[in-house]
Amino acid sequence: MKSYLSIAIAGTLLATSGATLASESISNIFVSNKGDNSMSLVKCKTRHARHGKAASIKCKEVENEVVGFNTAWPANQYKGKKHWWWTGLSGEIVGLHTRKSVARLLDPANQVRVNTYTYDGVPEGLPQKGANFVGVTPKGKTVWNAAREIDEIQEIDTDPHSDTFGQILTHIKVPLSADASPGSDTKGRMRPCDMSITPDGRYLWEPDLGGETVTGVDIKTRKVIAQITIPKVNPENRVIPFMLTTNSHYAVIENFEAPFGTVDVLDVSDPANPKHLKKITQADGLGVNPQTGEFSKDGRYHYIVNLGSPDVPGNIDILDMETLQIVNKISLPVDCKPHDGDHTNDGKFFVVNCSGGDSIAIISNFSKALVNEVALSGTTPRGVIVR
Repeated sequence: MKSYLSIAIAGTLLATSGATLASESISNIFVSNKGDNSMSLVKCKTRHARHGKAASIKCKEVENEVVGFNTAWPANQYKGKKHWWWTGLSGEIVGLHTRKSVARLLDPANQVRVNTYTYDGVPEGLPQKGANFVGVTPKGKTVWNAAREIDEIQEIDTDPHSDTFGQILTHIKVPLSADASPGSDTKGRMRPCDMSITPDGRYLWEPDLGGETVTGVDIKTRKVIAQITIPKVNPENRVIPFMLTTNSHYAVIENFEAPFGTVDVLDVSDPANPKHLKKITQADGLGVNPQTGEFSKDGRYHYIVNLGSPDVPGNIDILDMETLQIVNKISLPVDCKPHDGDHTNDGKFFVVNCSGGDSIAIISNFSKALVNEVALSGTTPRGVIVR
């Protein structure tokens, strides 16, 4: 009887221990600091609540190292290969082989750089450097890159087990639109300026900063299949589409459109025939200077990150994708000045940079409210990615 009782107690303890472990999740948040070219690692532990209550989170910066570069827009839409993440730099993209440590990045062997502007065979007369915006495919075997100032969309092999790892596989020229900018020695004409891939990995969409358009590519055929012009609020101004995120049904675009920025929503469920659904302005409750946005894990909401202005603080707007109405406005720490954001691995929290406060802000996706601010050792934090 005693042995059976011991086994039962041990089994109960094991089950309880397993339940405790299952009720917590870890997110490693890498933050690129523009001010000192350092990288911070913030470790967050989510404690999952039961019976419809909000989860709680504890976060702490555990590492900071000067890595010699900074990035504003890491590719954080999909995880891709678990131990790699990718981001654009000037004239190149870089793959970073780390998941839980910043110190690993001090070893050059854990960085893979791909020249995207002056590669062999590039046409003459194009800018020699410029911004890159990377989107990782859901399976992580390739990334698609918008090499902005040479008007090119590129497919790059990011499978570390491939013979062509780190090489450009495909070059697609962005077709000129009727409103294409004139370009210059340092700027392209269409200026593709972000990259978002559908969850099935079949299509990509990118906003054309200089073209006043959004361009779509069929990844299977590697062909441009659509290009749609974004309508203007004022015919005298340009829209300047800057950032875009898609979930297969919608594409949401953040624009630098005067005077305070706008957001457009497209229906891309029929990729060959995208349709404009709505332009969102400050008259609709939009904050000032929208920078980028991310869908919630269930796709119901779109989180719009607004930088703000000297007179209006930055904030997060919650766009309901069913009604296309802004249904919540989330206040951030004083002088936050956010640009970028990502969800924790469990989808319970949304993390944004505070470039004005040398910190990151943590928002509960349950309460739609700020719940924490984490101080960083680095200065002027920009790009945020969760692993």
